[in-house]
Amino acid sequence: MSELSQLSPQPLWDIFAKICSIPHPSYHEEQLAEYIVGWAKEKGFHVERDQVGNILIRKPATAGMENRKPVVLQAHLDMVPQKNNDTVHDFTKDPIQPYIDGEWVKARGTTLGADNGIGMASALAVLADENVVHGPLEVLADHDRRSRYGRCFWLTEQLVAG
Repeated sequence: MSELSQLSPQPLWDIFAKICSIPHPSYHEEQLAEYIVGWAKEKGFHVERDQVGNILIRKPATAGMENRKPVVLQAHLDMVPQKNNDTVHDFTKDPIQPYIDGEWVKARGTTLGADNGIGMASALAVLADENVVHGPLEVLADHDRRSRYGRCFWLTEQLVAG
C-alpha cells in the first residue's frame, strides 16, 4: 500500500500512486497508456485511440443530464525525467517513489511527474466517481506530446465531441 493512501480524496491519490508506479518518461509512455486503456475498459467506459496514440475515454451522462454539452478533461501521459545528481534511477524501468513531507507530496531523488500525473489521476478519479452528477464526460490523454506528432494537434472532430 502506498503512503499516499492516507491522503484524501483517497481514490485520487490511489490512482496517482499507480501512475507513479508505471514508468512514463517522455517518449516512453506506452506502458502507462496501456494501463489507462485497460483501467477504462475494466470500468466499462468507451475507449478509443487515434493514429498517434492519444486516448479518449467516454462516460455517458448521468440520467437527466444527457442534453448537456460534453466536458473534456485533458492531461498528457509523459513526465519530464529529471533526477538529483546523486540518484541512480532509470526512468524507463524504475517507478517514481512518492512520499509525504509535511503538507507536500514529493519524490525520492527524482521529479514527481505531478504536473500532469495528478491531472490524469484527477480526470480518472472523476470518471470513477459514481456520486458526481454530470453531462457526457470525455477524458483525453495525449501521447508523445514532445514530438511534432504528439499533443492534440492530430485530433479529429470525430474523436472528441466536447
